[in-house]
Amino acid sequence: GLTHEGHTRDVEQVYLRCAQGFLEWLYPTGAIIVNLRPNTLSPAASLLSVCIKPSKESSGTHIYLDRLGKLRLLLREEDQAEGRVHCFSIQDGALFIEAVPQRDISRKITAFQYELVNHRPGADPQSLSGMRFS
Repeated sequence: GLTHEGHTRDVEQVYLRCAQGFLEWLYPTGAIIVNLRPNTLSPAASLLSVCIKPSKESSGTHIYLDRLGKLRLLLREEDQAEGRVHCFSIQDGALFIEAVPQRDISRKITAFQYELVNHRPGADPQSLSGMRFS
């Protein structure tokens, strides 16, 4: 439901507090920071993982993990079409989604499903990659 007349240098912050959902960004320009957080605060929240599954038609952006201003590449634009699930600890930070400069953005849509899932202490969040999404 977020609507904004963007400019190529804008960075929008988005806070999503649902345990699962779908994000779709039409004609991406600039960047958005997507903060995925549980709806309630509890000590167990630090044990959550975030899993995202890009749509096979997703294009026009690179997706990074942003932890305290340091970016780590999670998915390049080309990788999103594979539609593979990627999981990371909620403590790894927010998603920083940056539009790739394009001459024609009219056919670009970045889209992915997300879900917050519990994982066992000491377990690697990447071990969840094959789960959840159909």
